[in-house]
Amino acid sequence: MKRTLPWMMALGGLVVLTAVASRSSTGSNPLVRYSLAAAARYTVCGHVEERLPAGSYLYLRVRDAAGVLHWVATLRSSAVGTPEVSVRVLARAESFTSARLGRSFTPLLFGAVSEPSSCRPESSL
Repeated sequence: MKRTLPWMMALGGLVVLTAVASRSSTGSNPLVRYSLAAAARYTVCGHVEERLPAGSYLYLRVRDAAGVLHWVATLRSSAVGTPEVSVRVLARAESFTSARLGRSFTPLLFGAVSEPSSCRPESSL
């Protein structure tokens, strides 16, 4: 037993390090995984119709001037609380499932949300 204890401790440490590394990989970070090239990024402006808090993230359902609904995920700590917003879209997932909310979004935009005073749409969906 004394000889196997160091091996068991080493194996346990390897399992912990593997779990930490897999969490920090680009595959688990949706902003990295679904990132748009700088030239493909765009802005969506509109009215927030729904807010869904999910841990450190906030999901917003935004209706643009053409009446199209967009689901947007952003950091909760940096989201503005105004009913009208401008979203700088940095990433886009054609289909995304939030385990915390237990629902899917098709598509889901990831972006920085600000007040509409900075709203200048560069392209539309």
